[in-house]
Amino acid sequence: MESIFHEQQEGSLSPSGNMDDSGFFSIQVISNALKVWGLELILFNSPEYQRLRIDPINERSFICNYKEHWFTVRKLGKQKVILCLLLRVTCQIAKLTNSCR
Repeated sequence: MESIFHEQQEGSLSPSGNMDDSGFFSIQVISNALKVWGLELILFNSPEYQRLRIDPINERSFICNYKEHWFTVRKLGKQKVILCLLLRVTCQIAKLTNSCR
């Protein structure tokens, strides 16, 4: 089974725990949705992640959360890109890094 790594986030979710009023989905909902595709979420700070001694540089994709917004970082060919539906933008990591200097 392939794995996707994420950091656990806390937010103000609905009583069901699935999403808040803005449509922000809980990590459990995302995890269950990925299982349909044979994917598994593993926390960066989990014992399993440490046991596997995974090098993030070699991974193909990540699901990330910043200020209650989910986005992905994926390896496409030899480049890593950020895919962000909310901003409707795709940005190469190298370009993003260079523009921040």
